[in-house]
Amino acid sequence: MQATQDMTLKRVSVKHINYNPKGKDTPDSLNQEYIVLENMGDSTVSLAGWKIMDNTRTGERRHTYTFDEKITLKPRDQIVLHSGSSKDSETKGKQPRWNLHWGKHAFIWNNEGDTATLFDDQGKEMDSLQVVPLKES
Repeated sequence: MQATQDMTLKRVSVKHINYNPKGKDTPDSLNQEYIVLENMGDSTVSLAGWKIMDNTRTGERRHTYTFDEKITLKPRDQIVLHSGSSKDSETKGKQPRWNLHWGKHAFIWNNEGDTATLFDDQGKEMDSLQVVPLKES
């Protein structure tokens, strides 16, 4: 029962992937591509050693981001993880709590759709979100 209760209280969720920002895909728009995580649980969670990975359509994992020891989320706190580079920042008392940067020089999330998977520091899958673009009629 304790393991189930811990999962309920410490649930970090992949809330959104901005996988196809408006406009052309250029190096200047890398930080417009991002993923949002939120602590949906009832207690503070340390993300030290947690990983977020993307999956290709064939299931291959190509990109991995590992959270460092300073990243903690109180209940309802959010992280925005941008694909590009800039200085990471914490905004206390505001959301998102953290603006982090993957530091990539190319886009991570496929415009044709992608899957983000979140793993805890033990490698256990905690959540995933698949995005599929809407078909234009």
